[in-house]
Amino acid sequence: MLILLDENLLSQKLKQPFLNEGHSISNVYDMGWRGLKDREILDLAENHPFDVFITADKNLPYQQNLADRVIAIVVLDSSSTRPDHLVPLMRQVSTMISSLPAGSAVRINDAGNVVSISP
Repeated sequence: MLILLDENLLSQKLKQPFLNEGHSISNVYDMGWRGLKDREILDLAENHPFDVFITADKNLPYQQNLADRVIAIVVLDSSSTRPDHLVPLMRQVSTMISSLPAGSAVRINDAGNVVSISP
């Protein structure tokens, strides 16, 4: 799978769990998309085409219309965005993203609970 990490997830440590699972991963900085609005990033990601977009922006589902999106979206609902805090969560996400249908959106919390986000 081709995965894009949002600009709030720039640490190289956060990429490693996905690489270990055989996924290809970039972040918005790698793509030259840093500073763009969420809608623009999602549009570019779908046209690239990335399969999954991962963000720690908990407000994304409320600020963007996700109903017509083709890309799967994972929102990290974590108490911290420090890389050392997020690595275990990223390990879990890296093993479950292959089962996400295109256009789906889920929220995953620190306990590893995954909840579907209704567009």
